[in-house]
Amino acid sequence: MTVTAGIDVYADVADADAYFAARDVAAWPLATVAAREAALRRATAYLDGHYRWIGVLAASSQPLGWPRLSAWDAEGRPLDGIPARVKDACAELALVALTEELAPPADRGGRVLAERVGPVSLRYTADAPSGRSFPYVDLVLKGLFREDGAGIAVRRA
Repeated sequence: MTVTAGIDVYADVADADAYFAARDVAAWPLATVAAREAALRRATAYLDGHYRWIGVLAASSQPLGWPRLSAWDAEGRPLDGIPARVKDACAELALVALTEELAPPADRGGRVLAERVGPVSLRYTADAPSGRSFPYVDLVLKGLFREDGAGIAVRRA
């Protein structure tokens, strides 16, 4: 089933193909079209489930978090449609989603007090978040999602 940007994904296969071709990423085109479409769907679901976007939905009936109203870039220009940075982040996450889970189940739940593996020892604070993070995606999306005063992403629970 073909994916459509703005309906079930932020970036369609053509968008992601062009993104990775410009960056000389060989792994993306090796996957089947069906696998790339499924990865883009998972990436889009991750983005909408993980980030609290700035602005408000353009229409209450729209299936995705973008487009938005009352959303501007750092120079004060309105963000119309799906911003290129959201499409880029979708492609980046889709590449990961081809081979691994974006949000795998977490065994530790963020509450491990100490862990030792050979000579390496880690100790987590009581409020250490569980799960994965994608710092590059956070950088690509900077300014498009709500952050706390320290510049930390405010993510959905």
